Amino acid sequence: MNSEQPATFDEFYATRYAWAVRLAYGLTGDRGVAEQLAQDAFVRMSSKFDTVEQPVAYLRTAVVNATRSHGRRVAVERRQAPRTADPSTPDHLVEFVDVLNALPQRQRTAVVLRYLDGMDDEQIADLLHCRLGTVRSLVSRGLATLREVLK
Repeated sequence: MNSEQPATFDEFYATRYAWAVRLAYGLTGDRGVAEQLAQDAFVRMSSKFDTVEQPVAYLRTAVVNATRSHGRRVAVERRQAPRTADPSTPDHLVEFVDVLNALPQRQRTAVVLRYLDGMDDEQIADLLHCRLGTVRSLVSRGLATLREVLK
């Protein structure tokens, strides 16, 4: 069976839930929020599942949009106090997650989509509704910051 065309919503949920949580976690840095955002994306998708031509792409977009909305809601809080890694984050990744969380939202989104989800520039540009050059700039700046801080 092609992973893009699962037979039922339950099957799709079972095979894609962990992936959706991992994507949301990469974008938010908070396991609890990631699980909630992924679950919300599946709930919104459930009634439309039979009409969606590319369920994985639809879910990816729903998760990214949910994390954007969440990011807007907590933007003031983020500026006031930097977040730290989720307690479930392995010790060797805590510093990396802290630095990733400190990146501006669009840079973090571009870096996570590129390196966690393996998307290319064109796919990221389509998802973020921006130009290819903007994606390259976001990834480049994000990586430069990561390199600088994690020296």
